[in-house]
Amino acid sequence: MHCDISSDSDSHRSLRFSPESGITFDEINRDDKVVIRTQNSEYSFSVIDPQNHRGMLSGGSLGDEPREAFLVESIGKTESGSLQDYRGLKRGARALFYLSCPGHRIERVTTSKISALKVVKAADRISLIS
Repeated sequence: MHCDISSDSDSHRSLRFSPESGITFDEINRDDKVVIRTQNSEYSFSVIDPQNHRGMLSGGSLGDEPREAFLVESIGKTESGSLQDYRGLKRGARALFYLSCPGHRIERVTTSKISALKVVKAADRISLIS
């Protein structure tokens, strides 16, 4: 399944990132929403605790019901073909999340390659409602 991110209206400001860039947790705040488009799906990560990389993840194979998740890192290949870890999210890499499951189990979710990233700031979402 592949979903497109809708374009922004004039009244809805959000950060857009160039194809070579990524997102670190230094750039986002509590209640910001990160939209992650991959080759196969679209995910939404609503940030609860940016310092601990914790939020609510939905989309892709998880469906529409948000689940508590921890963003571990993004894993991609360098020009030489070796694997490299990135703190945060990076276009061209795969995001690795750990999800809390009942019974104190942990589920791992690895996305396909990230093709686009977008951050919707909490303040912008609130201003749309007011």
